[in-house]
Amino acid sequence: MITALFRSIPIRLGASLALTGAIAFLSLVPGYPQEGDAKLVVMIGSVPSLLQNAMHVALYALLTVLWAAALVRFKRPILLAALFATGYGALLEFAQLFASGRYASLFDIGLNTAGVLIGVAVAASLTT
Repeated sequence: MITALFRSIPIRLGASLALTGAIAFLSLVPGYPQEGDAKLVVMIGSVPSLLQNAMHVALYALLTVLWAAALVRFKRPILLAALFATGYGALLEFAQLFASGRYASLFDIGLNTAGVLIGVAVAASLTT
C-alpha cells in the first residue's frame, strides 16, 4: 500500500514541497527565543548545535532523495535534485542574513552539501 502511494508523482511532489517548506521554516525562525514567541519557536531556538548540524545533513539528504523521486520523469533527476537542494541551501543561508537572530554560515552550507551528497548516493542506490 505505501509503495503504491509513492509511485504517484503528485504524492512525491507533495512530499518534496512539504519538506522544502519545512526546511525554510526551520532555517528562518528566529535564532534565539524572544518574549512572546510561540512554544514551537522557543523549542527550535534551543536545539543544541550538534543536533542542528546533524539535522542539516539529514534533512538535505532526504530533500535530495525526495526531489529525485519527484523528478523521475526528467532526464538526470538525481542531478537536478542535487542542484536544486544545493542552491536552495545556499539561498536559505543568504536569507538568514535578514532573519532575526540568524546568520549565514559557510559551515552550514558545507553540512547541507554533505547531506546532498549522501542523498545522491541513496537516490542512486535506489534506482539501480
